[in-house]
Amino acid sequence: MGHHGGGPVRPRGGQMLHRDAVIQVKAADEPIGFRHYVLDDKSEPPPLADRQAQTEHAARLELRMTASLPWGAAPTNLPRAGDFITKPRPDDADNPYIPSGYTYFSQFVAHDMVSTRNQFWAVEKLETETQNDRSTRLRLDALYGAGPNQIPIIYAPADDNDLSRGKLQIGRSGPIPLPDGSKICPFRDIARVKVSNALHDLPGLTEALVADQRNDDHALISQLTMVFCHLHNIFIDRQVPVNADDPMFSFTHDTTALFNKARAATTLIYRRLVRDDLLRRLLHPAVYEFYMGTTGPVLDSLAGSRKAGIPLEFSHGAFRFGHAMVREAYQINESTPSIGLFLRDALERFSSARNVHMQPMDRSWLVQWSNFINIPGSTDPARINLSRRIGPRCPLSLFGPEFGAIDPSSGRGMFYRDLISAELANLWRVNDLLEAMRRHPDLRGIVDESPLLQGKAWVEAIAAWLPQGDFPGGSAGPWDGLSDQDKKQEIAAIAADPPLPFFVLFDAWQDPESVGCRLGRFGSILVAETLFGELRNQLDVEKRPGSLSDQLESLHAGFAADTAFDKEPLTLGTVISFINRCLAKTETQEMSLLSLL
Repeated sequence: MGHHGGGPVRPRGGQMLHRDAVIQVKAADEPIGFRHYVLDDKSEPPPLADRQAQTEHAARLELRMTASLPWGAAPTNLPRAGDFITKPRPDDADNPYIPSGYTYFSQFVAHDMVSTRNQFWAVEKLETETQNDRSTRLRLDALYGAGPNQIPIIYAPADDNDLSRGKLQIGRSGPIPLPDGSKICPFRDIARVKVSNALHDLPGLTEALVADQRNDDHALISQLTMVFCHLHNIFIDRQVPVNADDPMFSFTHDTTALFNKARAATTLIYRRLVRDDLLRRLLHPAVYEFYMGTTGPVLDSLAGSRKAGIPLEFSHGAFRFGHAMVREAYQINESTPSIGLFLRDALERFSSARNVHMQPMDRSWLVQWSNFINIPGSTDPARINLSRRIGPRCPLSLFGPEFGAIDPSSGRGMFYRDLISAELANLWRVNDLLEAMRRHPDLRGIVDESPLLQGKAWVEAIAAWLPQGDFPGGSAGPWDGLSDQDKKQEIAAIAADPPLPFFVLFDAWQDPESVGCRLGRFGSILVAETLFGELRNQLDVEKRPGSLSDQLESLHAGFAADTAFDKEPLTLGTVISFINRCLAKTETQEMSLLSLL
Protein backbone atom coordinates (compact mmCIF):
# COMPACT_ATOMS: atom_id res chain seq x y z
CA MET A 1 0.00 0.00 0.00
CA GLY A 2 2.98 2.32 -0.24
CA HIS A 3 4.25 4.39 2.65
CA HIS A 4 1.77 4.56 5.48
CA GLY A 5 3.60 6.80 7.87
CA GLY A 6 6.23 6.23 10.49
CA GLY A 7 5.95 5.14 14.05
CA PRO A 8 8.08 4.49 17.09
CA VAL A 9 11.05 2.23 16.93
CA ARG A 10 9.70 -0.17 19.54
CA PRO A 11 6.86 -2.65 18.81
CA ARG A 12 4.19 -3.74 21.27
CA GLY A 13 6.29 -6.69 22.36
CA GLY A 14 8.83 -4.30 23.82
CA GLN A 15 11.80 -5.25 21.61
CA MET A 16 13.41 -2.37 19.74
CA LEU A 17 13.09 -2.32 15.98
CA HIS A 18 16.02 -1.32 13.84
CA ARG A 19 15.54 2.22 12.57
CA ASP A 20 15.55 0.99 8.96
CA ALA A 21 12.51 -1.24 9.68
CA VAL A 22 10.27 1.79 10.16
CA ILE A 23 8.56 3.09 7.03
CA GLN A 24 9.68 6.62 6.42
CA VAL A 25 7.12 9.39 6.13
CA LYS A 26 7.31 11.71 3.16
CA ALA A 27 6.13 15.31 3.03
CA ALA A 28 3.34 15.93 0.55
CA ASP A 29 1.50 18.84 -1.00
CA GLU A 30 -2.18 19.57 -0.41
CA PRO A 31 -4.54 17.00 -1.93
CA ILE A 32 -7.34 18.21 -4.20
CA GLY A 33 -10.34 19.59 -2.31
CA PHE A 34 -8.34 20.48 0.79
CA ARG A 35 -6.44 23.56 1.83
CA HIS A 36 -4.91 25.13 4.92
CA TYR A 37 -6.40 27.96 6.91
CA VAL A 38 -5.42 31.26 5.33
CA LEU A 39 -3.98 33.22 8.25
CA ASP A 40 -3.12 36.85 7.44
CA ASP A 41 -2.80 35.94 3.75
CA LYS A 42 -0.47 33.06 4.57
CA SER A 43 -1.71 29.66 3.41
CA GLU A 44 1.42 27.50 3.69
CA PRO A 45 2.56 26.31 7.12
CA PRO A 46 6.33 25.99 7.37
CA PRO A 47 7.58 22.47 6.58
CA LEU A 48 8.63 20.23 9.43
CA ALA A 49 12.33 19.66 9.78
CA ASP A 50 12.02 16.04 10.91
CA ARG A 51 8.75 14.37 9.99
CA GLN A 52 10.00 10.97 11.08
CA ALA A 53 10.62 12.20 14.62
CA GLN A 54 7.06 13.55 14.74
CA THR A 55 5.60 10.17 13.83
CA GLU A 56 7.71 8.42 16.44
CA HIS A 57 6.28 10.83 18.99
CA ALA A 58 2.76 10.04 17.76
CA ALA A 59 2.71 6.35 18.71
CA ARG A 60 4.09 7.02 22.18
CA LEU A 61 1.62 9.85 22.63
CA GLU A 62 -1.29 7.56 21.69
CA LEU A 63 -0.10 5.00 24.24
CA ARG A 64 0.00 7.78 26.84
CA MET A 65 -3.63 8.52 25.95
CA THR A 66 -4.76 5.01 26.94
CA ALA A 67 -4.29 5.96 30.62
CA SER A 68 -7.34 7.07 32.58
CA LEU A 69 -7.92 10.77 33.26
CA PRO A 70 -8.57 12.19 36.75
CA TRP A 71 -11.82 13.87 35.88
CA GLY A 72 -13.54 14.55 39.15
CA ALA A 73 -17.30 14.99 39.26
CA ALA A 74 -18.79 17.08 36.45
CA PRO A 75 -20.16 20.43 37.67
CA THR A 76 -23.94 20.44 37.89
CA ASN A 77 -24.30 24.08 36.84
CA LEU A 78 -21.89 24.56 33.96
CA PRO A 79 -22.81 27.98 32.53
CA ARG A 80 -24.94 27.83 29.36
CA ALA A 81 -24.30 24.13 28.88
CA GLY A 82 -27.89 22.95 28.59
CA ASP A 83 -29.72 20.37 30.66
CA PHE A 84 -27.73 18.42 33.24
CA ILE A 85 -28.76 14.75 33.13
CA THR A 86 -28.65 13.05 36.53
CA LYS A 87 -27.95 9.33 36.45
CA PRO A 88 -28.52 7.09 39.50
CA ARG A 89 -24.89 5.87 39.42
CA PRO A 90 -22.90 8.62 37.72
CA ASP A 91 -19.50 7.97 36.17
CA ASP A 92 -17.12 10.93 36.36
CA ALA A 93 -15.92 10.23 32.80
CA ASP A 94 -19.48 10.61 31.47
CA ASN A 95 -20.64 13.94 30.06
CA PRO A 96 -23.99 14.76 31.70
CA TYR A 97 -24.60 17.58 29.21
CA ILE A 98 -24.15 15.73 25.89
CA PRO A 99 -25.92 12.38 25.32
CA SER A 100 -24.27 9.91 22.97
CA GLY A 101 -26.63 10.62 20.08
CA TYR A 102 -24.54 13.72 19.41
CA THR A 103 -21.36 11.65 19.15
CA TYR A 104 -22.78 9.97 16.07
CA PHE A 105 -24.51 13.06 14.74
CA SER A 106 -21.04 14.66 14.77
CA GLN A 107 -19.74 11.69 12.78
CA PHE A 108 -22.61 12.07 10.31
CA VAL A 109 -21.73 15.77 9.88
CA ALA A 110 -18.06 14.87 9.36
CA HIS A 111 -19.07 12.54 6.52
CA ASP A 112 -21.10 15.37 5.00
CA MET A 113 -18.07 17.67 5.08
CA VAL A 114 -15.30 15.35 3.91
CA SER A 115 -15.18 12.30 1.66
CA THR A 116 -11.70 11.08 0.80
CA ARG A 117 -10.91 8.34 -1.68
CA ASN A 118 -7.98 7.13 0.42
CA GLN A 119 -6.91 7.64 4.00
CA PHE A 120 -3.98 10.02 4.34
CA TRP A 121 -1.87 7.41 6.11
CA ALA A 122 -2.49 4.87 3.33
CA VAL A 123 -1.01 6.79 0.39
CA GLU A 124 2.44 7.82 -0.72
CA LYS A 125 1.62 11.21 -2.23
CA LEU A 126 -1.35 13.13 -0.89
CA GLU A 127 -1.63 15.51 -3.80
CA THR A 128 -2.10 12.74 -6.37
CA GLU A 129 -3.58 9.79 -4.51
CA THR A 130 -6.37 11.28 -2.42
CA GLN A 131 -8.82 14.17 -2.53
CA ASN A 132 -11.97 15.52 -0.90
CA ASP A 133 -14.97 14.75 -3.10
CA ARG A 134 -17.32 17.08 -1.19
CA SER A 135 -17.58 20.14 -3.43
CA THR A 136 -20.60 21.30 -1.40
CA ARG A 137 -20.78 20.84 2.34
CA LEU A 138 -23.60 20.69 4.88
CA ARG A 139 -26.04 19.97 2.03
CA LEU A 140 -26.64 16.30 2.92
CA ASP A 141 -24.58 14.98 0.03
CA ALA A 142 -23.69 12.12 2.36
CA LEU A 143 -27.37 11.16 2.36
CA TYR A 144 -28.45 11.97 -1.20
CA GLY A 145 -25.27 11.46 -3.20
CA ALA A 146 -25.65 12.74 -6.75
CA GLY A 147 -29.45 12.25 -6.66
CA PRO A 148 -31.89 9.73 -8.12
CA ASN A 149 -30.81 10.27 -11.71
CA GLN A 150 -27.18 9.39 -10.99
CA ILE A 151 -27.47 6.68 -8.31
CA PRO A 152 -31.05 5.37 -8.62
CA ILE A 153 -30.23 2.20 -6.66
CA ILE A 154 -30.48 4.03 -3.31
CA TYR A 155 -33.89 5.49 -4.23
CA ALA A 156 -37.38 4.00 -4.37
CA PRO A 157 -40.59 5.06 -6.17
CA ALA A 158 -42.64 7.51 -4.17
CA ASP A 159 -45.91 5.62 -4.79
CA ASP A 160 -47.49 2.90 -6.94
CA ASN A 161 -47.97 5.27 -9.89
CA ASP A 162 -44.52 6.83 -9.74
CA LEU A 163 -42.32 5.77 -12.62
CA SER A 164 -39.26 7.66 -11.35
CA ARG A 165 -37.65 7.68 -7.95
CA GLY A 166 -38.10 10.22 -5.19
CA LYS A 167 -37.94 8.37 -1.88
CA LEU A 168 -34.81 7.08 -0.18
CA GLN A 169 -34.74 3.33 0.21
CA ILE A 170 -35.22 1.98 3.74
CA GLY A 171 -34.58 -1.63 4.66
CA ARG A 172 -36.28 -4.12 6.93
CA SER A 173 -34.70 -5.26 10.16
CA GLY A 174 -34.78 -8.80 11.47
CA PRO A 175 -38.09 -10.18 12.76
CA ILE A 176 -39.75 -8.95 15.94
CA PRO A 177 -42.61 -10.79 17.72
CA LEU A 178 -46.08 -9.30 18.06
CA PRO A 179 -48.50 -9.87 20.96
CA ASP A 180 -50.55 -12.32 18.85
CA GLY A 181 -47.51 -14.53 18.33
CA SER A 182 -46.83 -13.49 14.76
CA LYS A 183 -43.68 -11.74 13.61
CA ILE A 184 -42.95 -8.79 11.34
CA CYS A 185 -39.77 -7.28 9.88
CA PRO A 186 -40.12 -3.50 10.37
CA PHE A 187 -38.50 -0.81 8.24
CA ARG A 188 -35.85 0.11 10.79
CA ASP A 189 -32.55 -0.28 8.94
CA ILE A 190 -30.79 1.19 5.97
CA ALA A 191 -31.49 -0.77 2.80
CA ARG A 192 -29.22 -3.75 2.16
CA VAL A 193 -29.09 -6.30 -0.64
CA LYS A 194 -27.19 -9.45 -1.54
CA VAL A 195 -24.54 -9.19 -4.22
CA SER A 196 -25.70 -11.04 -7.36
CA ASN A 197 -24.29 -12.29 -10.63
CA ALA A 198 -20.86 -12.71 -9.07
CA LEU A 199 -18.37 -15.50 -9.66
CA HIS A 200 -18.41 -16.28 -5.95
CA ASP A 201 -21.73 -15.51 -4.28
CA LEU A 202 -21.22 -14.21 -0.76
CA PRO A 203 -23.66 -15.07 2.02
CA GLY A 204 -25.80 -12.45 3.67
CA LEU A 205 -26.65 -8.88 2.75
CA THR A 206 -23.29 -7.58 1.65
CA GLU A 207 -24.29 -4.31 -0.04
CA ALA A 208 -25.50 -1.24 1.86
CA LEU A 209 -27.65 1.00 -0.33
CA VAL A 210 -26.38 4.33 0.98
CA ALA A 211 -24.72 7.24 -0.79
CA ASP A 212 -21.73 7.21 1.57
CA GLN A 213 -20.55 3.76 2.63
CA ARG A 214 -19.06 5.19 5.83
CA ASN A 215 -22.65 5.61 7.00
CA ASP A 216 -22.63 1.83 7.38
CA ASP A 217 -19.41 1.74 9.40
CA HIS A 218 -21.32 0.48 12.44
CA ALA A 219 -24.86 -0.08 13.67
CA LEU A 220 -25.27 3.33 15.33
CA ILE A 221 -24.35 5.49 12.34
CA SER A 222 -26.45 3.34 10.00
CA GLN A 223 -29.45 3.74 12.33
CA LEU A 224 -29.01 7.53 12.36
CA THR A 225 -28.80 7.54 8.56
CA MET A 226 -32.07 5.58 8.46
CA VAL A 227 -33.72 8.31 10.59
CA PHE A 228 -32.86 11.00 8.03
CA CYS A 229 -34.12 8.72 5.25
CA HIS A 230 -37.47 8.53 7.04
CA LEU A 231 -37.55 12.32 7.42
CA HIS A 232 -37.07 12.83 3.69
CA ASN A 233 -39.74 10.26 2.85
CA ILE A 234 -42.23 11.92 5.22
CA PHE A 235 -41.83 15.16 3.28
CA ILE A 236 -42.44 13.26 0.05
CA ASP A 237 -45.67 11.84 1.49
CA ARG A 238 -46.86 15.24 2.73
CA GLN A 239 -47.00 16.63 -0.79
CA VAL A 240 -50.25 16.32 -2.70
CA PRO A 241 -50.17 13.21 -4.92
CA VAL A 242 -50.09 13.93 -8.61
CA ASN A 243 -53.09 12.77 -10.67
CA ALA A 244 -51.54 10.10 -12.87
CA ASP A 245 -54.68 10.01 -15.07
CA ASP A 246 -54.02 13.53 -16.29
CA PRO A 247 -52.98 13.20 -19.95
CA MET A 248 -50.60 16.14 -19.51
CA PHE A 249 -48.89 14.48 -16.54
CA SER A 250 -45.08 14.34 -16.71
CA PHE A 251 -43.63 11.73 -14.37
CA THR A 252 -40.10 13.07 -14.64
CA HIS A 253 -40.97 16.72 -14.06
CA ASP A 254 -43.37 16.23 -11.19
CA THR A 255 -41.43 13.58 -9.27
CA THR A 256 -38.33 15.73 -9.57
CA ALA A 257 -40.26 18.61 -8.02
CA LEU A 258 -41.46 16.36 -5.17
CA PHE A 259 -37.92 15.18 -4.54
CA ASN A 260 -36.37 18.66 -4.63
CA LYS A 261 -38.89 20.06 -2.15
CA ALA A 262 -38.45 17.12 0.22
CA ARG A 263 -34.67 17.40 0.01
CA ALA A 264 -34.81 21.15 0.64
CA ALA A 265 -36.99 20.64 3.74
CA THR A 266 -34.81 17.83 5.12
CA THR A 267 -31.61 19.78 4.49
CA LEU A 268 -33.06 22.92 6.08
CA ILE A 269 -33.88 21.01 9.27
CA TYR A 270 -30.49 19.29 9.26
CA ARG A 271 -28.64 22.59 9.01
CA ARG A 272 -30.76 24.05 11.83
CA LEU A 273 -29.83 21.03 13.95
CA VAL A 274 -26.14 21.59 13.25
CA ARG A 275 -26.33 25.28 14.14
CA ASP A 276 -28.87 25.38 16.97
CA ASP A 277 -28.39 22.00 18.60
CA LEU A 278 -25.03 20.36 17.87
CA LEU A 279 -22.80 23.44 17.87
CA ARG A 280 -24.63 24.98 20.80
CA ARG A 281 -23.73 21.90 22.85
CA LEU A 282 -20.18 21.39 21.57
CA LEU A 283 -18.76 24.91 21.50
CA HIS A 284 -17.62 27.07 24.37
CA PRO A 285 -20.49 29.57 24.89
CA ALA A 286 -18.30 32.64 24.34
CA VAL A 287 -17.25 31.24 20.96
CA TYR A 288 -20.76 30.11 20.00
CA GLU A 289 -22.32 33.48 20.77
CA PHE A 290 -19.59 35.33 18.88
CA TYR A 291 -19.92 33.25 15.71
CA MET A 292 -23.71 33.36 15.85
CA GLY A 293 -23.43 37.15 15.70
CA THR A 294 -20.73 37.57 13.07
CA THR A 295 -21.35 37.54 9.34
CA GLY A 296 -17.94 36.92 7.78
CA PRO A 297 -14.63 35.07 8.13
CA VAL A 298 -12.72 35.83 11.29
CA LEU A 299 -9.63 33.65 11.66
CA ASP A 300 -9.50 32.01 8.20
CA SER A 301 -9.94 34.52 5.39
CA LEU A 302 -11.43 31.85 3.10
CA ALA A 303 -13.92 30.48 5.62
CA GLY A 304 -17.16 29.65 3.84
CA SER A 305 -15.73 29.93 0.34
CA ARG A 306 -17.61 27.39 -1.76
CA LYS A 307 -14.84 27.19 -4.34
CA ALA A 308 -12.07 26.58 -1.82
CA GLY A 309 -11.42 23.19 -0.29
CA ILE A 310 -12.08 22.19 3.29
CA PRO A 311 -9.41 23.30 5.78
CA LEU A 312 -7.05 20.50 6.78
CA GLU A 313 -6.84 22.03 10.26
CA PHE A 314 -10.55 21.23 10.61
CA SER A 315 -10.77 17.85 8.85
CA HIS A 316 -7.55 16.32 10.17
CA GLY A 317 -7.20 18.35 13.33
CA ALA A 318 -10.00 19.93 15.33
CA PHE A 319 -12.96 17.80 14.24
CA ARG A 320 -11.31 14.55 15.28
CA PHE A 321 -12.38 15.31 18.88
CA GLY A 322 -15.47 13.10 18.48
CA HIS A 323 -13.38 9.95 18.81
CA ALA A 324 -12.79 10.81 22.47
CA MET A 325 -16.58 10.89 23.08
CA VAL A 326 -17.06 7.22 22.18
CA ARG A 327 -18.28 4.81 24.88
CA GLU A 328 -17.17 1.21 25.18
CA ALA A 329 -20.76 -0.08 25.52
CA TYR A 330 -24.30 1.22 25.02
CA GLN A 331 -27.84 0.60 26.21
CA ILE A 332 -29.33 0.16 22.74
CA ASN A 333 -32.96 -0.52 23.67
CA GLU A 334 -35.16 -1.89 26.45
CA SER A 335 -33.91 -5.45 25.90
CA THR A 336 -30.23 -4.56 26.31
CA PRO A 337 -28.61 -6.21 29.36
CA SER A 338 -27.33 -3.96 32.13
CA ILE A 339 -23.71 -4.30 30.96
CA GLY A 340 -24.71 -2.89 27.57
CA LEU A 341 -23.77 -3.94 24.05
CA PHE A 342 -20.19 -3.27 23.08
CA LEU A 343 -19.34 -0.83 20.31
CA ARG A 344 -16.67 -3.27 19.19
CA ASP A 345 -19.45 -5.67 18.16
CA ALA A 346 -21.18 -2.90 16.22
CA LEU A 347 -17.90 -2.22 14.42
CA GLU A 348 -16.98 -5.84 13.73
CA ARG A 349 -20.36 -7.48 13.08
CA PHE A 350 -23.17 -5.08 12.26
CA SER A 351 -21.89 -3.55 9.05
CA SER A 352 -22.29 -4.98 5.57
CA ALA A 353 -18.74 -3.91 4.75
CA ARG A 354 -17.16 -5.77 7.67
CA ASN A 355 -19.33 -8.87 7.88
CA VAL A 356 -20.21 -10.81 4.74
CA HIS A 357 -22.66 -12.87 6.81
CA MET A 358 -24.67 -9.73 7.58
CA GLN A 359 -28.37 -10.41 7.95
CA PRO A 360 -31.06 -7.75 8.44
CA MET A 361 -30.24 -5.72 11.55
CA ASP A 362 -30.95 -7.82 14.60
CA ARG A 363 -33.54 -6.46 17.04
CA SER A 364 -30.87 -6.17 19.72
CA TRP A 365 -29.25 -3.33 17.72
CA LEU A 366 -32.42 -1.43 16.79
CA VAL A 367 -31.75 1.93 18.43
CA GLN A 368 -34.21 3.31 20.96
CA TRP A 369 -33.36 6.98 20.52
CA SER A 370 -34.57 8.04 23.95
CA ASN A 371 -31.49 6.12 25.19
CA PHE A 372 -29.22 8.35 23.08
CA ILE A 373 -30.96 11.74 23.27
CA ASN A 374 -32.69 13.36 26.21
CA ILE A 375 -36.34 13.30 25.15
CA PRO A 376 -38.59 14.50 28.01
CA GLY A 377 -41.31 11.99 28.78
CA SER A 378 -39.48 9.16 27.03
CA THR A 379 -35.92 9.06 28.36
CA ASP A 380 -35.10 6.95 31.42
CA PRO A 381 -32.12 8.66 33.13
CA ALA A 382 -30.92 5.28 34.37
CA ARG A 383 -30.50 3.98 30.81
CA ILE A 384 -29.48 7.00 28.77
CA ASN A 385 -26.05 6.72 27.15
CA LEU A 386 -23.99 9.80 27.92
CA SER A 387 -21.02 10.63 25.74
CA ARG A 388 -17.61 10.51 27.34
CA ARG A 389 -16.08 13.80 28.37
CA ILE A 390 -13.69 15.30 25.83
CA GLY A 391 -10.06 14.90 26.78
CA PRO A 392 -6.77 13.21 25.84
CA ARG A 393 -8.09 9.71 26.43
CA CYS A 394 -8.26 6.97 23.79
CA PRO A 395 -11.35 4.70 24.16
CA LEU A 396 -10.27 1.07 24.19
CA SER A 397 -13.01 0.28 21.64
CA LEU A 398 -11.01 2.38 19.15
CA PHE A 399 -7.78 0.67 20.13
CA GLY A 400 -8.89 -2.83 19.09
CA PRO A 401 -7.87 -5.26 16.36
CA GLU A 402 -10.10 -3.66 13.72
CA PHE A 403 -7.81 -0.61 14.03
CA GLY A 404 -4.63 -2.60 13.70
CA ALA A 405 -1.13 -1.56 12.75
CA ILE A 406 -0.59 0.53 9.63
CA ASP A 407 3.20 0.27 9.74
CA PRO A 408 5.84 -1.88 11.49
CA SER A 409 5.76 0.27 14.63
CA SER A 410 3.84 -0.17 17.85
CA GLY A 411 1.33 2.48 16.77
CA ARG A 412 -2.20 1.21 16.33
CA GLY A 413 -5.73 2.36 16.94
CA MET A 414 -7.84 5.23 15.70
CA PHE A 415 -5.90 7.91 17.55
CA TYR A 416 -2.60 6.81 16.04
CA ARG A 417 -4.17 7.13 12.60
CA ASP A 418 -5.50 10.58 13.51
CA LEU A 419 -2.09 11.73 14.69
CA ILE A 420 -0.28 10.33 11.66
CA SER A 421 -2.80 11.87 9.26
CA ALA A 422 -2.40 15.23 10.99
CA GLU A 423 1.38 15.08 10.59
CA LEU A 424 1.14 14.08 6.94
CA ALA A 425 -1.22 17.01 6.32
CA ASN A 426 1.40 19.41 7.79
CA LEU A 427 -1.16 21.45 9.70
CA TRP A 428 -0.58 24.89 11.09
CA ARG A 429 1.10 24.43 14.45
CA VAL A 430 -0.71 25.28 17.68
CA ASN A 431 1.46 28.33 18.32
CA ASP A 432 0.80 29.71 14.81
CA LEU A 433 -2.95 29.36 15.30
CA LEU A 434 -2.88 30.98 18.73
CA GLU A 435 -0.88 33.92 17.38
CA ALA A 436 -3.41 34.37 14.56
CA MET A 437 -6.29 34.29 17.04
CA ARG A 438 -4.63 36.95 19.16
CA ARG A 439 -4.16 39.21 16.15
CA HIS A 440 -7.94 39.45 15.80
CA PRO A 441 -9.35 41.90 18.40
CA ASP A 442 -12.48 39.87 19.15
CA LEU A 443 -10.80 36.46 19.27
CA ARG A 444 -7.95 37.78 21.41
CA GLY A 445 -10.38 38.61 24.19
CA ILE A 446 -11.91 35.12 23.99
CA VAL A 447 -8.57 33.29 23.96
CA ASP A 448 -6.95 35.32 26.74
CA GLU A 449 -9.77 34.39 29.13
CA SER A 450 -8.42 30.82 29.21
CA PRO A 451 -5.75 30.17 31.87
CA LEU A 452 -4.32 27.36 29.72
CA LEU A 453 -3.86 29.59 26.65
CA GLN A 454 -2.21 32.49 28.45
CA GLY A 455 1.42 32.80 27.43
CA LYS A 456 3.07 29.38 27.33
CA ALA A 457 1.06 27.88 30.19
CA TRP A 458 -0.07 25.10 27.83
CA VAL A 459 3.54 24.01 27.20
CA GLU A 460 4.17 23.60 30.91
CA ALA A 461 0.84 21.82 31.47
CA ILE A 462 1.48 19.25 28.71
CA ALA A 463 5.07 18.67 29.87
CA ALA A 464 3.81 17.99 33.39
CA TRP A 465 1.04 15.62 32.21
CA LEU A 466 2.95 13.44 29.74
CA PRO A 467 5.24 11.52 32.18
CA GLN A 468 2.31 10.49 34.39
CA GLY A 469 -0.44 7.90 33.92
CA ASP A 470 -1.75 4.55 35.09
CA PHE A 471 -1.96 2.25 32.09
CA PRO A 472 -4.42 -0.62 31.45
CA GLY A 473 -3.35 -3.92 32.96
CA GLY A 474 -0.29 -2.36 34.52
CA SER A 475 1.40 -2.16 31.13
CA ALA A 476 4.63 -0.24 30.67
CA GLY A 477 4.58 3.48 30.06
CA PRO A 478 5.24 4.85 26.57
CA TRP A 479 8.75 6.08 27.37
CA ASP A 480 9.96 3.02 29.27
CA GLY A 481 13.10 1.74 27.61
CA LEU A 482 14.31 5.17 26.52
CA SER A 483 17.19 6.85 28.27
CA ASP A 484 16.32 9.62 30.70
CA GLN A 485 17.81 12.14 28.31
CA ASP A 486 15.82 10.86 25.30
CA LYS A 487 12.63 10.78 27.35
CA LYS A 488 13.15 14.32 28.57
CA GLN A 489 13.87 15.63 25.09
CA GLU A 490 10.87 13.92 23.50
CA ILE A 491 8.45 15.11 26.17
CA ALA A 492 9.77 18.66 25.78
CA ALA A 493 9.38 18.43 21.98
CA ILE A 494 5.76 17.22 22.18
CA ALA A 495 4.86 19.87 24.77
CA ALA A 496 6.37 22.69 22.69
CA ASP A 497 4.81 21.51 19.41
CA PRO A 498 1.81 19.25 20.19
CA PRO A 499 -0.14 17.58 17.38
CA LEU A 500 -3.29 19.58 16.69
CA PRO A 501 -5.82 16.72 17.30
CA PHE A 502 -4.22 16.06 20.68
CA PHE A 503 -4.11 19.71 21.70
CA VAL A 504 -7.82 20.21 20.97
CA LEU A 505 -8.57 17.37 23.41
CA PHE A 506 -6.13 18.72 26.01
CA ASP A 507 -7.66 22.20 25.69
CA ALA A 508 -11.17 20.82 26.34
CA TRP A 509 -9.99 18.87 29.38
CA GLN A 510 -8.04 21.73 30.95
CA ASP A 511 -10.50 24.56 30.24
CA PRO A 512 -12.13 25.33 33.62
CA GLU A 513 -15.32 26.46 31.87
CA SER A 514 -15.54 23.28 29.81
CA VAL A 515 -13.91 20.54 31.94
CA GLY A 516 -14.35 18.11 29.08
CA CYS A 517 -18.11 18.67 28.83
CA ARG A 518 -17.58 20.64 25.61
CA LEU A 519 -14.67 21.95 23.58
CA GLY A 520 -12.34 24.53 25.03
CA ARG A 521 -11.95 27.99 23.57
CA PHE A 522 -9.16 27.05 21.15
CA GLY A 523 -10.88 23.99 19.69
CA SER A 524 -14.23 25.79 19.60
CA ILE A 525 -12.81 28.56 17.42
CA LEU A 526 -11.37 26.09 14.90
CA VAL A 527 -14.65 24.14 14.64
CA ALA A 528 -16.82 27.27 14.55
CA GLU A 529 -14.70 28.95 11.89
CA THR A 530 -15.32 26.13 9.42
CA LEU A 531 -18.88 25.05 10.20
CA PHE A 532 -20.31 28.55 10.58
CA GLY A 533 -18.49 29.45 7.38
CA GLU A 534 -20.35 26.68 5.55
CA LEU A 535 -23.66 27.63 7.18
CA ARG A 536 -23.31 31.13 5.73
CA ASN A 537 -23.71 29.57 2.28
CA GLN A 538 -27.47 29.66 2.64
CA LEU A 539 -30.01 27.48 0.92
CA ASP A 540 -32.54 29.40 -1.14
CA VAL A 541 -35.21 28.61 1.44
CA GLU A 542 -33.00 29.96 4.25
CA LYS A 543 -32.95 33.35 2.54
CA ARG A 544 -36.70 33.67 2.97
CA PRO A 545 -37.83 35.67 6.03
CA GLY A 546 -39.57 34.12 8.99
CA SER A 547 -39.20 31.21 11.36
CA LEU A 548 -38.26 27.64 10.49
CA SER A 549 -41.96 26.83 10.30
CA ASP A 550 -42.50 29.72 7.88
CA GLN A 551 -39.63 28.59 5.68
CA LEU A 552 -40.92 25.01 5.57
CA GLU A 553 -44.39 26.24 4.69
CA SER A 554 -42.93 28.30 1.85
CA LEU A 555 -41.75 25.02 0.32
CA HIS A 556 -45.09 23.29 0.78
CA ALA A 557 -48.15 24.04 2.91
CA GLY A 558 -48.08 20.58 4.50
CA PHE A 559 -44.46 20.65 5.66
CA ALA A 560 -44.93 22.76 8.78
CA ALA A 561 -48.02 21.03 10.13
CA ASP A 562 -46.37 20.01 13.38
CA THR A 563 -45.44 21.87 16.56
CA ALA A 564 -41.91 20.41 16.40
CA PHE A 565 -40.91 23.11 13.94
CA ASP A 566 -42.19 25.92 16.12
CA LYS A 567 -39.79 25.03 18.91
CA GLU A 568 -36.69 27.19 19.30
CA PRO A 569 -34.07 25.98 19.28
CA LEU A 570 -34.83 22.85 17.28
CA THR A 571 -33.22 19.70 18.72
CA LEU A 572 -32.45 16.23 17.48
CA GLY A 573 -34.92 14.93 20.05
CA THR A 574 -37.84 17.01 18.73
CA VAL A 575 -37.11 15.96 15.14
CA ILE A 576 -36.94 12.25 15.97
CA SER A 577 -40.13 12.55 18.02
CA PHE A 578 -41.80 14.16 15.00
CA ILE A 579 -40.64 11.32 12.73
CA ASN A 580 -41.89 8.76 15.23
CA ARG A 581 -45.34 10.37 15.38
CA CYS A 582 -45.57 10.36 11.59
CA LEU A 583 -44.56 6.70 11.33
CA ALA A 584 -47.02 5.72 14.07
CA LYS A 585 -49.88 7.05 11.92
CA THR A 586 -49.12 4.81 8.95
CA GLU A 587 -51.46 1.91 8.30
CA THR A 588 -48.82 -0.79 7.91
CA GLN A 589 -47.28 -2.31 11.02
CA GLU A 590 -43.93 -2.74 9.30
CA MET A 591 -43.68 1.06 9.11
CA SER A 592 -45.27 2.01 12.44
CA LEU A 593 -43.33 -0.51 14.58
CA LEU A 594 -41.02 -0.37 16.42
CA SER A 595 -41.17 3.03 18.07
CA LEU A 596 -38.05 5.13 17.51
CA LEU A 597 -38.40 6.31 21.09
